[in-house]
Amino acid sequence: MRHIISYKVFEGVIKAYDFTETFDELKSIKDITLEDLDRIFNHLDVEFVDIDYFKSKLQTQKEIELVPVNMPHIRPGLRFAAHNIYTNKMYVCIEADKFLETLNSPLRTEILDLLDEILRHESIHKQQGEKRPGVIIRNLENSPMKPKEYFGSTDEIMAYADSFITQCRKRGLSNEDIKNMLVSGKKVSWIQDVYSRFTSPQSQKRFKKYVYQYL
Repeated sequence: MRHIISYKVFEGVIKAYDFTETFDELKSIKDITLEDLDRIFNHLDVEFVDIDYFKSKLQTQKEIELVPVNMPHIRPGLRFAAHNIYTNKMYVCIEADKFLETLNSPLRTEILDLLDEILRHESIHKQQGEKRPGVIIRNLENSPMKPKEYFGSTDEIMAYADSFITQCRKRGLSNEDIKNMLVSGKKVSWIQDVYSRFTSPQSQKRFKKYVYQYL
């Protein structure tokens, strides 16, 4: 771990929101409706919306053009999620009927675990924005449609470091296991693959630094 421990820490990582109680409540509902999602998530600044509503809350043409309209759904009915700096909301973009069908199917546990990971990620972006009062960072002008710029963003690197750890822990890996993988390069997550293929050595180093700080 020599080369990881030697990283200088210039800024602290931001701890993601803990959605455990929220998802426990959701898991207790037999047939989840949009009304249930609104009731459970609205006080957390999370809204489940369609793509037209999502686009209506953007302010620049570039942001609108980079909305990943044609990207495959993450899961049936689940398109993507993003934090909007203007409204300070975390939006989960869905096709409602298909999403509810998926959510109330045998895939329920998988979908809820995935939503937990996604919202943890977006909650880091929310707090990043709140730490810059009066400063508009147009993060939605970065898009997965432009992977080098998107994954190379410092804000995204921090949030994906948390997502990577979440994925590792779901696989039963300990903190020490995760640290060892940073040294060995063993791949257990698509996030590692992205950061080895699409980003600069500096971004890769920052990703490892953030993972180590979170651990």
